[in-house]
Amino acid sequence: MEHNSVEATIVEPLSGKEQAKPQWRELVDNPWLMLAMLFFVTAALGLPLLWISRAFSPFWKVVVTIAVLLWTALVLWVFYLIMAWCWSQLRPVFWPGG
Repeated sequence: MEHNSVEATIVEPLSGKEQAKPQWRELVDNPWLMLAMLFFVTAALGLPLLWISRAFSPFWKVVVTIAVLLWTALVLWVFYLIMAWCWSQLRPVFWPGG
């Protein structure tokens, strides 16, 4: 019983409406997933994905972009404050006389 692997791997291409959408496109076009990703995962680094998304109108893309930039600035400021506090606590350990 011989199996021809070349014939087994040939698949007929889908035509027209039968073609599957790429999975990333479905994820990017989901507005709630996009907002969650922007505010909880990628911050400003996810803005290119927002602008290729078809889930938002151009007006809302501008509004969300401004909100994400403000959110990113807040996150970075809080990170700076935490690191400054940590450094003030650790500095006497590294430089006891200073």
